[in-house]
Order: sequence, then structure tokens, then C-alpha cells
Amino acid sequence: MHFLLELIIRWAHIIPAIILVGGTLYMVLALRPAIQATEFSEKDELKSAIRARWAKVVMICAGIILLSGIASLVLQATTYTFPQKYYHPVAGMKFLLALVILYIASLLSGRSKNAEKFREKEAFWLKLNATLAVILVLMAGTLRVADRVPKNADSADSEVLAPSQEGVTGENS
Repeated sequence: MHFLLELIIRWAHIIPAIILVGGTLYMVLALRPAIQATEFSEKDELKSAIRARWAKVVMICAGIILLSGIASLVLQATTYTFPQKYYHPVAGMKFLLALVILYIASLLSGRSKNAEKFREKEAFWLKLNATLAVILVLMAGTLRVADRVPKNADSADSEVLAPSQEGVTGENS
């Protein structure tokens, strides 16, 4: 049962993250350059229509990411201990970085006066957000491969969930 819960939380976290990171990279690498390189009168209307649709995706995905991220953090903290000294500081930095990324994404897709002013430097903020998102994915990968020791060694579920039994004592750190 524990395995299933952890898997569902992980999927709930990864799928919206893929959508947001992929969408941001698509905008930086393809959509924005293509729109800037073309000359047509409806450019502003197109950008507005894209932003309106993307705003809904950003808000839904941000909510799911925040809820599943907190659930995952609680589950990890209550199920495992981490021999490496870096795990908790990296997890904390990842959480703060996620908040910054979601804030920038919400301003880039928002309708407020502040959002409109923020979009005056849209290219800069999109590139920054894409870079931060890639850094966050690298941090997540680092956390995922960290050695973990089940707190309840008698639990069959915990034994199965431990990524590896070699280096569990922190000898490889």
C-alpha cells in the first residue's frame, strides 16, 4: 500500500512538472522566436489567446505540484532517513526554487497590471524561468538517487522502496 501511495504522489508531481517545464522550454526555443520573426497584424491577439489558455494550465499544474510536493516531502521525511548531509538543504532549496518558478510563470501568464508590466521583459523572464526549471529538474534528480534508509526496517514496503542497499550506510558519500 505504501508503494502505491508513493507512486501516485510521484506521478501527480512529475506529470504537471513535465507539462510546465516542457511548455516553458517550447515557448523559449520555438514559439516566441517564431512569433517575433514573423510579421502579421494579429500578433498581439495570438499572444493574448495563448496566454489565456496557458494561464489555466499554469494554475492547475502549480496547485497539483505544490500539493504533491508537500505530500511527497512529508512521506519521505516520515518513511526514510538520509545518510548524506546534502539531502535536506537541497530539498529546501528545491522547494524555494519551485515557488520562484511558479511565481514567474504565473506573472508571465497573468492578466493584472503587474503581470502586463512584468511581460515588458518577457524574453528575459522566459529564459530565466526555463533555466531555473532545468536547475530544479537536476536538483530533483540528485534527491531521487540519494541513499535512503527505511525508518522501519521491518516493513516489507520500505525494503522494496529503498533505491539500493549498497551505500545505505553512507559509505559512498
